[in-house]
Order: sequence, then structure tokens, then C-alpha cells
Amino acid sequence: MKVVILQPAYPQSGTPTSARHCLAWMRAELDALVPGKQQIILLPEYATTPGLASKSSLRRFAAREGADFLHFIARTARRLRCLIAINGATTHGASWFNRTSIFAPDGKLAFTYDKIHLTSAERDELGFTAGSAHQVFVHRGTRFGFATCFDAYFPEHFVALAAQQVDVVLCPSYQRSESAARLQAISQVRALDTGAWIVRSSYAMPHPATGGRSLIAAPDGSLRANAGSDPGTLIASFSPRQKFTKPASHGQPPVEHRALIEAHRRPALYRPHPEFIAAIQSAAFPRVCAHRGLSQACPENTLPAFAAAMASGAHEIEFDLRESRDGVLVVCHDATVDRTTNGTGRIAALNWARLSQLDAGAYLDAKWRGVKLPRFEEVLDLADGRVALNIHLKHQPGETRHVRTICDLLRVRGLTETAYLALETESALAAARDYAPEIARACLVNQADENACLATALRHACRRIQFFRTVSDAAIQAAHDHGLLCNLFWSDDPIEARTYAQRGIDVILTNCANKLFW
Repeated sequence: MKVVILQPAYPQSGTPTSARHCLAWMRAELDALVPGKQQIILLPEYATTPGLASKSSLRRFAAREGADFLHFIARTARRLRCLIAINGATTHGASWFNRTSIFAPDGKLAFTYDKIHLTSAERDELGFTAGSAHQVFVHRGTRFGFATCFDAYFPEHFVALAAQQVDVVLCPSYQRSESAARLQAISQVRALDTGAWIVRSSYAMPHPATGGRSLIAAPDGSLRANAGSDPGTLIASFSPRQKFTKPASHGQPPVEHRALIEAHRRPALYRPHPEFIAAIQSAAFPRVCAHRGLSQACPENTLPAFAAAMASGAHEIEFDLRESRDGVLVVCHDATVDRTTNGTGRIAALNWARLSQLDAGAYLDAKWRGVKLPRFEEVLDLADGRVALNIHLKHQPGETRHVRTICDLLRVRGLTETAYLALETESALAAARDYAPEIARACLVNQADENACLATALRHACRRIQFFRTVSDAAIQAAHDHGLLCNLFWSDDPIEARTYAQRGIDVILTNCANKLFW
């Protein structure tokens, strides 16, 4: 694989004019390249808005000159017939992201990665939203991971990438005041940590002891190419599938380094979210979703019901959210607490201080006395990434605001890949798509009319659709033809559930998850 890495001079004045000069330099370097001679090109962080530090100037520049530069990058990828990875400030709906985009050899956008570890300035001053997933881009069998600038300081980030068996980690960077020697050392160590090739692009700074160091580090931790401290274009070749092998221990046969480390890791003692995510996403269909937890045996929508569902092996748990008078997201199906607690009144009219004192277990049986209504955060704490979450936001005033709150909590906890929002209105679907497009949505709008429900799901780019028990084979097939997963509400009979699965239903909501495994 031949790689081209740009290292422009950092625009010191921080003005739009200096940013334009930087873009012009990068354009000239790319224009000089010959088609078919390279497989991938990497540009540094903020390549669409170099040197701009204020929110207003960065966003204005990104919307005009930055957007034009992205169009140029797409044309260049097509002309050179190669991949181009470019990082920049990107808006989606109301949110801004530090996003690395991959343009394919046909000039089309093939993949995006949003920086997970934002600096304080990016979060507080520029108003960016952090990414929440260690995504992998696969091209012609090569697996690319991403680590943008500040990401490089977090060993756990690279453990998560190693768990996904990446071959190459692309690292667009902006580290202008960091020691050049330290930048090089970090890159080499991260390559060894990940068992992958590190490809880094950054900016040249006036003082050679800081910044610069666009480079390629090999899986054995060695430095294969280094642009040093001056502006320029680094071109080098390597074999992305080449791995580092070493003796398993003194006198033992050689083994691939990362395979050795993975074989001896003890993830239960670390932070095991990547393993949880992989297990959830690789589970075979059909899957079982515990409706309000194991609600046939336990008080519905309570922590014991969710814990029992997880213990029974349910792939997902489903629960309902409503807002209290003082803004707490409470897990409860009904608009009132009358049916499932020893209290009365609408949740929207009661404060959490009152709701938290209610008994939510004795309605089912006296032995459950003392069980409480949980908050949304308590369910997230219990699940802790070990089970998929079907989050049913009930239609209520302020639901678009609730969507943002839910998404923020999922992002902070790294649960965006294992949770999805089940939404009852088009306004809620639109809000979710606008605010957090990376979090899957399930359409519960127009469920009485399966054709209208499908049309709504497609209009809002949902990944799931939830059908009633009257669903037709034609509707299931149509949903699958559009790439949607099909949920069914509901079935508690194992034979009936098996029939629905044979007809193509992917996920069955049930009140007795312990009885539906086959």
C-alpha cells in the first residue's frame, strides 16, 4: 500500500486568509500527484479550516471554503483513483462534529468517524459533539481504524481498536505545541499496542522541537517513515496485513504479538465495553426483547425485571420513559402511577422526590413490596453495555428535548451502538435523526397501517420498524428489502413466536423472555 501524507505549514496568524493559503498549498500538492500511483492519502486534522480558533470564524469558513475543499477532495479521489482521508469541522442538523471523512476511489463519501475524545476547547468553546463509537472502515479487505489527535493519548482507545483487529490506524492530528519526540514515541507505542500500522498527518511548526512528525509506525513499534519538522509531502509504502511476530516467551515458537496479548488479557478486570458491544452485535437473529423486563414474573419496568431479563439471556430489554414535573426521566409505561404503584396521579404532575417513594412492586405480589420506580440513569447503570436497550420514549410534551437528553446520556456512557430509540411521533423521529443520527431509531408511528409505518420509517432513515401481531408477510419482506430490522409487538407463546421468526421477524418483544429461546 502506497500512502501519501500531507504536512502543511501551520497557518500561524489564524486568519481566514492564512487558512486559504494553507488550502491552496494542499491543493497544489494533491494536483501534482499522478493517478494510480497511491492507494490512500491522509490530510491533517482540521484540514478544511486550518488555524481558525474561534467558533464563528471556523463555522463560517467550514460552510464555504471548507465545503468547496471537500468537493475538491471528492474530485481528486476520483481523479487519482484512491482513498482520501480528510478531517474537518462538520455540521449535521444542529450539531457540529470533528469528523474524519473517507472518500472512495469513485469520489463518493464512503465512511465517517467522529472524534471521541474532544479537548476542552473543542467541547466548550467550539461547541462540538463527541463521537461515541470505535468504528472500522473496511476497504478491499484492509481494516482501518481512527484516532484523531487527542485520541492518541488514551491507551483504552487503542485497546478497543485492537479488539476489532484493525490493520491500519489513521491519525489526523493538530498537535502544534507537543514535543516532537513525544509525538513520535506515542505513535510508535500505539502501533505496538494495537498491532497495526499508525499513519499520522500533522502540521509543521516554526520550531523543529514541536509539532510536525507526520509519520508511519509499524506494528512492531519501529518507525518506518518520518516527515520530520518541515512542510512537505511524505510518500511511503508498506504491507497493511503485515503483523509483528515474536516468541510467546523465552524459547517458545513465534506468535503474532496482538494474538498473544489478546489470549492473555483479563477484560473483566479492565473496561469491557468493546467486548460487550461485539457480543451484542454478533448475536444471531431472531432475537428476544424483554418487554418491560421479565414482566410476567417481576414488577414491570423495574430494576428486578430488567436484571431477571438479563439473567435469562434476553438480547434486549425494552422500557418506557416519561418525564416527571421536575425533569427526571422516569421508567413507567402509563401516564399515571395508579396501576403499578401504591400512589395516584400523573407522572408529569409529580416531582421525583414523591415518585421515588412509591412502591412499584406490591401491585404484582406482596413479596415484591419495596421495589421502586427507577430513573433512566439507573437502568443504564444496571445494563452497563451488557444488553441492548430498546428505549421507548412515550409521546408527551417536550419529547424532542427528551430525545436530546437521552442521546446525551447514551453518548457519555458509550452506549450508542447498543441502544435504539423507539419513537411514536414524526417530530421525535426527526429530532433524533437531526441531533444524533448515529443512534438507531425504531419507527412506532402509524403502526395500525403497516404501509404508512414503513413509509414513515424510510422517511426518517430508521433502522428498525415495529409491527403489530397482524403484520403481513408482504410488509415484512418490504421492510427487509429496504434494510430494516423488523420488531414484533408481541408474543408470549414459544410456538407462535417461532412462527413469527420463520416468517422473517427479527426481534420479538415478549413478557416472558425466559420461555422464548430456541
